[in-house]
Formats: sequence, C-alpha cells, structure tokens
Amino acid sequence: MGLVEDRVEAARAAGTLDLGIETIRADKMELLSDRLLRTDPVTGAETRLLRLKLHRRPPVTSWAALQLVCKGTDNIAWLHNTRSGRVALCMPTWPGQDEEGEWIERCYLIRPSGQARMVVAALSGSHWREIDRDAFQIYWEQEVAEAVKNLMVETITMATGLLLPVWHKLPEDDVRVWRIDDGAGSSILGRIIHPAALERIEREFGLDGTTALGPVEIIEGARSAGGVSIPGLGPAKLVRVHVNDSPRLEIRDYRPEDRTWLKACGAFTEVVNYLDQEATVSCDLSDGVSCPSS
Repeated sequence: MGLVEDRVEAARAAGTLDLGIETIRADKMELLSDRLLRTDPVTGAETRLLRLKLHRRPPVTSWAALQLVCKGTDNIAWLHNTRSGRVALCMPTWPGQDEEGEWIERCYLIRPSGQARMVVAALSGSHWREIDRDAFQIYWEQEVAEAVKNLMVETITMATGLLLPVWHKLPEDDVRVWRIDDGAGSSILGRIIHPAALERIEREFGLDGTTALGPVEIIEGARSAGGVSIPGLGPAKLVRVHVNDSPRLEIRDYRPEDRTWLKACGAFTEVVNYLDQEATVSCDLSDGVSCPSS
C-alpha cells in the first residue's frame, strides 16, 4: 500500500495524476495580461495565454479536525520548530525506499496548513522538538487563526480557450486541466503553465517574451529539471538541488562578469566537476522557511 501511495503522491507532484477537472477557489481574481496564442482558421475559436493574480485563503486544519485525524493512532508526537516557531503533529507512516532499494523509516508531519512526509533520521537532526500537548494546542490554534485571516496572493499563467489543437505544444509534464472560480460568477478553464516552461511557450507561439516572473514563480520554476531563467542575468538559470540531503538553490550558466555582483548579493562559489557554480546560501526547507535568493 505504501508503494502505491508513494506513486500517487509522486504523480500528483509531477502533474500526471488524472483526477479530471480540478477546481481552485479564489476570493478574488485579477487579469494581469491576455495574449492571443492561436485563432482557429475554420471556427475562429481562440487560444489565449492569461496571467492571473489569485487571492485565496489557504486550507487549514482546525484543532478539532486534527483530533479526528490522530484518534486511535499510537506513537504520535507534538512537535515545535525552534527556528520557525511552527508546530506539526508527527505520526507514523509507511517506509520509503532509497535509490538502492533500501527501506527508509519515515514519519508524517501534519501542519495547520499543510502536510509532508519526512525521513525519521532527518527529523532527529532538524529543529523540530517535542513539547507537551497543552502548549502544542495553543501554538496550533494561533497558527490557524493567523492563516484564516490572511489571503494568499499568487500569480499564475494559464492557457485557455481552444486547447486541443495546441495540446502538443504545451508542457507534457503537467497535463491537468483546472477551473479557476472566484465564487462571484467568474470561471476560467484551462491548463496552468509552470513558470519554468513559460519562456519556451512564448518562443513556441512567437510572443515577445516580456513576461516578468515574480520571486515566488522563479523559486517554483527552480524545482523543474532544467531550472528557470533569472530575469536580468542573461543565460543564468536558478536550479533547486540536494546537497548532503539538504535542499538549496544554485545559479548556473551565469556570465563571468556577474560573479562579483552575485557574491555581493550573498551567493557563494563552489567548484563542481571543475566548474565554478554560484549557489545561494544553503537553507533548510523542511520547516517551511523559504530560501533566500540573489
């Protein structure tokens, strides 16, 4: 069962899990740009590329709901992160496997606004510390109250309209179709374009390539295999990698003349395979702290 769930989670993360049309509910939706990709020569139907700013509330797990989740489960732990101040309920879960097929003991961390699986060995070396249940409840309810009153603001790029004729030109690594609904009668159906693929899409359809990705989009784009272009740094790309089991961001293919400026921004140089690579300051992503970027 664990292997099946792992594959489902991997497919979900990769965008290949087919659940039909999935809905994103937003409190507010703003149209930032609207560009034409294609007009059908027979029907006149259009395919368009939209830039949308979404304001939405994150899904949260209340304290009462958490009690239902952990009811009847043994070996749970109430954890508090000494660096971020956040809390997480630690529960047992199925083991994973490393590249050599060896079993790895893992745990399941449930947070007020998310969840993740973590290697037990990595947990013991992190900033998570066990606290008593009463203190945990206070922290948990504070996080929930903070989360529900704040709106998440994110910018996405979406291909919408007549998609089938251009389906082969859109990214193959995420084929999900989404519906964006603001609850006020506005609804948009289409495919969300990953930030790392936007440059290729613009080039494929002959667009001007002037879309400026925001910092959050650039960080998200760095998670893709080839990384994402960094505005203003020529051919440089930002790539998310793991070094000694710790995630970090690396700047690759930068121009030699930019090295001094990158170091002034806080990056450091490391020799990898006899090639200099600029990497942003190493950081731990396991507790939800965002990485700095140059």
